Amino acid sequence: MLSPEVRGLEATGARVRVSTVVQSDIAPYRLAVEMSRERLARWNPVDPDDLARHLAAQSATHRTFVVHALEPVGQHDIVGKVNVTNIARGRFQNATIGYDSYDPYAGRGLFGEGLRLVVGLAFTAEPRGLGLHRVNANVQPGNTSSAGALRSLGFRREGRAAAMLWLSDDTGATAWRDHDEHAVTADEWPAPAYQPHQHARVVTIVNGPSSAGRTTVTRALSQELGVPVLSKDLVKDDETLWSLLADSPTGAVIEASFAREAQAFVRTGLERAGIRAERVPQVWCEAPSLAAPNQPLELGPLLRVDTSAPWTPRAVTALALQIRAIIH
Repeated sequence: MLSPEVRGLEATGARVRVSTVVQSDIAPYRLAVEMSRERLARWNPVDPDDLARHLAAQSATHRTFVVHALEPVGQHDIVGKVNVTNIARGRFQNATIGYDSYDPYAGRGLFGEGLRLVVGLAFTAEPRGLGLHRVNANVQPGNTSSAGALRSLGFRREGRAAAMLWLSDDTGATAWRDHDEHAVTADEWPAPAYQPHQHARVVTIVNGPSSAGRTTVTRALSQELGVPVLSKDLVKDDETLWSLLADSPTGAVIEASFAREAQAFVRTGLERAGIRAERVPQVWCEAPSLAAPNQPLELGPLLRVDTSAPWTPRAVTALALQIRAIIH
């Protein structure tokens, strides 16, 4: 008899059913993996015997689901396997999924249906499901089929985890492989397929005399914040400047020497780009030894930078953190 935290879970769709692993899955699973070895080896270690270990590891923090075809073809009915691991409770209520699909069912849409059922069970309240709030998955950047399956279920790409797992490629060369992070929450589920990403927009103005080291500050902030530079020195046309900002999904660092008289112009441009002017931090570059006839704009929060002091990585990071804190 299974303990309450590892009782069996299952769901049925139009072409597949999913259920937590049982002893009778082990033999057909071994055959399914062997049949798919060449295709799987490009991205993950291939081990036909790992399902037995997953069966023994079933617990409150590790659940394994097997996807079965309702109309089997060939020698087995195993469409795929989905591990729901690192289940965290408390204030997190999160888990990570890892998965494989198997031949001869790969490429027919059956595994995507099964993966949707598993994610649905992850979000279903206990005892019929796992009662989680968030599910995440990590995929190597080149594995477009896997990432496409996640996006078809409405997962968002949230970032890049550098050197995440020690894996070999199809040549047998091993290395620490980067992974793209994807996630979806119970509040979003069921999520629309290929939903557009909603990026956090970061917009800041770097203002002040050009002789005060303004460009140095701008480039450093652009690198640290991960957003492009829109410089008035390069984008001469005002209409183009604000249009480029409006079209940037991540925002921008706007570099200029805006005089106080330009305040209404800047406010209008920001608002046309969908940005609340009072929330835009203004970095004012100044060097005490230089005459600075201009004064900062009176818009959002003002961050003064003394560019006569050494501009260190620590100073760049501190300024970028202040900007993010203001915006978010």
